[in-house]
Amino acid sequence: MIEIESLSFTYPDTDMPVLRDISLCIAPGEVILICGASGSGKSTLLYCLNGLIPSVFPGVLTGTIRVNGFSPRERSIREISQTIGTVFQNPESQIFMLRVEDDVAFGCENLLLPREEIIRRRDNALEAMGLWDMRSRETSTLSGGQKQRLAISSVYAMEPGVFLFDEPTTDLDQEGRREFFHILEGLKKEKKTIIMVEHQFDEYQSLIDRVITLDEGRIVENEAFPFSPATAGAKVPATARDVVVLEGIGFDYERGKTVLEYVDMRIRAGEVVALQGANGSGKTTLLKILAGLLRPGRGRVIILGLQKPSLESLVGRVGFLFQNPDEQLFTGSVEEEIAFGAVRLGRKTSVDAYLEISGLETVRKRHPQTISRGQRQILALISVMAMEPEILVLDEPTTGLDSKRWRELMSLLYGFADRGGTVIFSTHNRKAAEAASRRVIVQSGRIIGDEVSI
Repeated sequence: MIEIESLSFTYPDTDMPVLRDISLCIAPGEVILICGASGSGKSTLLYCLNGLIPSVFPGVLTGTIRVNGFSPRERSIREISQTIGTVFQNPESQIFMLRVEDDVAFGCENLLLPREEIIRRRDNALEAMGLWDMRSRETSTLSGGQKQRLAISSVYAMEPGVFLFDEPTTDLDQEGRREFFHILEGLKKEKKTIIMVEHQFDEYQSLIDRVITLDEGRIVENEAFPFSPATAGAKVPATARDVVVLEGIGFDYERGKTVLEYVDMRIRAGEVVALQGANGSGKTTLLKILAGLLRPGRGRVIILGLQKPSLESLVGRVGFLFQNPDEQLFTGSVEEEIAFGAVRLGRKTSVDAYLEISGLETVRKRHPQTISRGQRQILALISVMAMEPEILVLDEPTTGLDSKRWRELMSLLYGFADRGGTVIFSTHNRKAAEAASRRVIVQSGRIIGDEVSI
């Protein structure tokens, strides 16, 4: 348990505190994301937890911190490291030895542990972090992602219960970020407490339990994450009609590349269905078939009672949201955008009502390209919803959104389902999928799993 009460800190030769009256409790095993603008106090908070403040970075520190009952300011860095491990942004700043296995053992040697215990911990860390086959390699030959794994392994070997990560993926490529995700996943399974400062966290949303947002040294948001509305996963009546029927669907792109192979699926009115699967598994192709944007080469398609539906026959009945909102924003103002589709369908819509439920009232006169990325994603969704379709089909709708906008968008989707609509969306966010009434797993163009939430 980590308990922080009325914590404030001011660096030397400055008048303004970097942290202001921080009070916070973190339970064992929680995964906490700390976010906020540069200079908001994120890294400083980590340094207070691991004892670098005030031992290494002096200043005026007031308030209390208790970690498993002890105060970091009353312990040496060596003692604290056995409970709290820190991984910094640049892994090379934590690599000291020439060989991988020697570097993993380095921290344990500094704890003056017995030789047998050092070897046990070293080998356990190498196995846990996937570095066993690299144990004899020179550290200078490792990739950025491998160096990050090595830095984490060296901390892991000291067996702390709390891991602090200070912007750990800033210098990693996509492969390195994927490696880091799997490391976090493993630490979470071991019920380690994780506190992470990170600006780019889209890939890690499924692992995060809570978001702490700092602004000018104060906590301005402390909320569970991701958002799971109470209506999510509600049981759909067995009598609900089928709105989607796919039987033996196959689809090939040019040059004989098979993307979908014998897909069978039925979706009922009112369901919230999440499609999961790796990139290239066929999720987006399947969504485009549901929206009429693609026609399968094989199999039977029935959408809203229409057999072999054309795109024209589904316009206004099936709404499609692209991953990039800028692909479907066309007008000169937010309010015009909301009315755009409905007007062309000859339908009446309440622009004011959609502005209210979307939280976009204050930007109604603004050009869509002058509002934030998250607001544009919400606007694109609301513009589709304003056409009053029966089915919403969305391709990775939460990608690139911060926690606030992610929750807002999901709330809108579940509100749509509550009113009798059907939602089908692809996602890499595990918790978003778990909140749906049903999860469909796609792999190599086939459905390999189909689970209904209880």
